Amino acid sequence: MSEHDPLCMRIYTILVRLFLGETLSVTDLAHEFNVSKRTIRRDFNDRIKMIPDIEIKDVKKGYFKLSKYSAGSLKTYREILHFSRIIDIDKLFPKHAFDHKFIDILLSNKNHSPCIIYTDSLDDQPSMYGPFLTIIQSIIDRTLITIKTNNEVCNNFAPYQLIHFKRHWYLVGELEKHILVIAYDVIKEIKKIEASFKIDLNISETIQEDDFIQSLPNYTTKILHKINKHNI
Repeated sequence: MSEHDPLCMRIYTILVRLFLGETLSVTDLAHEFNVSKRTIRRDFNDRIKMIPDIEIKDVKKGYFKLSKYSAGSLKTYREILHFSRIIDIDKLFPKHAFDHKFIDILLSNKNHSPCIIYTDSLDDQPSMYGPFLTIIQSIIDRTLITIKTNNEVCNNFAPYQLIHFKRHWYLVGELEKHILVIAYDVIKEIKKIEASFKIDLNISETIQEDDFIQSLPNYTTKILHKINKHNI
């Protein structure tokens, strides 16, 4: 994907620094990301603190660090790089340049960011308590789900991926051996079904192709789209 939400980039950078053992200043982060101190405090108190198994400690007024409990799960460079590749951040930088040395360079200056990655914000940012995390967990567990939208109910849907493209999220998966695309904006409720599914490799490869991803905005947010995988 070629576009990334600035909020995601900011949270990602903060998390990396926390896991590297840094004590972070609200004032410095606000200056670095060109946002208000209130926004940074909200990042810590309303977003990062809501992430399971992460405990943030107020060192002193305006400073945060990872607690000793969470520090026990500090991530290695290899895991940080893997996470970067999962969400395609590495593709924004020169090919083969995104390694542990490059991460060190990016994070070495606490008071000034050498890079700015600008993109339009999401039209409607997903809620932390909405179906977003349930969908992600179902994708990881390969568990079937039932989806309720504004006008329809979709049963026994196999979720493959959530794809962010041009200010919108799309849920892509399989239903009755067809590719199904659902605009996240219209999803009202998700219910996990106690049944697993197997990935169709042809579908999995198709939905990761550039042509397919770039076609996502053509789908209306009002209906569910079944796509014959053989016609793509």
